[in-house]
Amino acid sequence: METVLLTICKYFLWFILYSVGGWIMETLLYMVVQRRVVKRGFLFGPLCPIYGVGAILATLTLYGRIKNIFLLFLIGMVMCTVLEYVTHYVLEKLFHTTWWDYSNKRFNIKGRICLKNSLMFGVGIVLIVKVLQPAIMYCTDKIPNPVIFWVSFVIYSILLIDLATTLAGLKNTVRQLQAMQKLIGGHMQKGLDSTDERLAELTERLKANEAVADFLERLRSTKSPLGRLHDRYPNISFNQYKDVLQFIYGKQEETEENKQDAKTDKTEENK
Repeated sequence: METVLLTICKYFLWFILYSVGGWIMETLLYMVVQRRVVKRGFLFGPLCPIYGVGAILATLTLYGRIKNIFLLFLIGMVMCTVLEYVTHYVLEKLFHTTWWDYSNKRFNIKGRICLKNSLMFGVGIVLIVKVLQPAIMYCTDKIPNPVIFWVSFVIYSILLIDLATTLAGLKNTVRQLQAMQKLIGGHMQKGLDSTDERLAELTERLKANEAVADFLERLRSTKSPLGRLHDRYPNISFNQYKDVLQFIYGKQEETEENKQDAKTDKTEENK
């Protein structure tokens, strides 16, 4: 029984390690691309669980079983691509929210996955299975069992609190969107039969309203649940409140990464 519990704790610690590593990687990437610090990840803490899940799946199914690097690359690419697609689908159905959107990238499927990311996943799995995991297993084998048990318990407790806080934040975000929808709903209803220009004027007048402007400022603040989510995921979209989000943030500007991808695609097309 103790051996089984020890194995579970080790896998849990590996999951945490890879999740934190994924969070660091994405945060550094956004620092380079957008030249600002963006705390990535679904949770409030420094974790991106999807990286941890992918790494553990690779360890369970591929580690020590596949010698051919190219075959390992292909299987890892397919496995992680399916994981990303399923994760996007589940989050969308559970929270009625779109967390990321690859529609602007070439060779994408419903904006949930794209070829560029899939290729990167394949390379990542090769590195994990051939380089990182052997080193991590060697290090964790050197840690005394009681330490592994206690550290796992503490981190697990913190993770549960983080998850509860994150879900509460999402609930508060929906409440904020509902409040804004109610605040502007009556005014917008009056302009439904007007032209697009008339609606644009109405929108500007609403934003000039002192009460609406104050609410908008509070919603956009990174101290609010919605502001924090939008800061982490600029393309996030709550399916039931798309019009409200557009009213709050206006037309989303392209990130530097998207602009660079667009330039690259255009260059390739001209060749």
